[in-house]
Amino acid sequence: MEEEIRKGNQFLNPESTTDNRVNLFIVGVNKSGTSWLYHLLKEHNQINMSEPKELYYFGNKYPDTMNEYHSHFNFNDKYLYYGEATPTYYRNSEIAVQINEYNPEAKLIIIVRDPIERFLSQFYFQKQIGKISENTTLEEFLKGDTRFLLSDSHYEKTIPAFSRIFSSDKLFLSSLEAVKNNPEEFWSELIEFLGVEPVPLPLPRDRSENPTGSRWFRCIYRATIEPIKRRNNALYQTMLKSRALRWTKLTLLKLTGLAQKEELSPELMLNLVDEFKLTYKYLKSLNINSVSQPSFDRNKVEHIS
Repeated sequence: MEEEIRKGNQFLNPESTTDNRVNLFIVGVNKSGTSWLYHLLKEHNQINMSEPKELYYFGNKYPDTMNEYHSHFNFNDKYLYYGEATPTYYRNSEIAVQINEYNPEAKLIIIVRDPIERFLSQFYFQKQIGKISENTTLEEFLKGDTRFLLSDSHYEKTIPAFSRIFSSDKLFLSSLEAVKNNPEEFWSELIEFLGVEPVPLPLPRDRSENPTGSRWFRCIYRATIEPIKRRNNALYQTMLKSRALRWTKLTLLKLTGLAQKEELSPELMLNLVDEFKLTYKYLKSLNINSVSQPSFDRNKVEHIS
């Protein structure tokens, strides 16, 4: 019988441990539920998720300062997984190579989202952090340089670099829509993929951990939190760990509401569908059936325009 090691509530097989190596990565996609997933995995007693959530090590400092990188994980206790969640890793194909070089036994998770919905969510989040003017309409924005937002939704240009290196038993792909449709089924599939002890899906089951707020919330955020984040990141990271601050943020969101997305004109929707035509086709090839291309009468739209 295989020997088991117990450390508190953590049980694992010695052969499946990593020798001071991170072996679980949420590599994308930003504005697709990665913060929610990070907090869920953090609740599991066989998984040690980093503090803070996003480390931006690969594609930046790797392979230097590895001891500093490892300081974000509790290697003194024996967990089955040590993980981090940097949701922009998927943008860089070199990061796929680096993670595989660092730990070829690592497991990766990518959650996508309807490319148009993800783009819109990021658009309003950029307003919240002051990167886009609050008064800029979506139509005005799309007339300028939009590559830094649109490119994040072109999964067909980014995910293949990871799927070529990491086989299906090492790379878990799902969508935010699948999570919303059936969170318990998503959680069960993820538990099976990781091979960890089955536990019920932690509560709350479908609450966003990093939502974009209404216009009023965004104004308050830019006036209070964003300056701290920009000028004193260490203090900002400490604040993120504060339960009181997290409660205050969620309460403020309840009072002021979430972002109200402007209604897309038929012409604008047509342009976005054309922009992501290959993206929808790519998602279909991955059997991500929870995301589908919007359908409408193209001839009618073109006639109106």
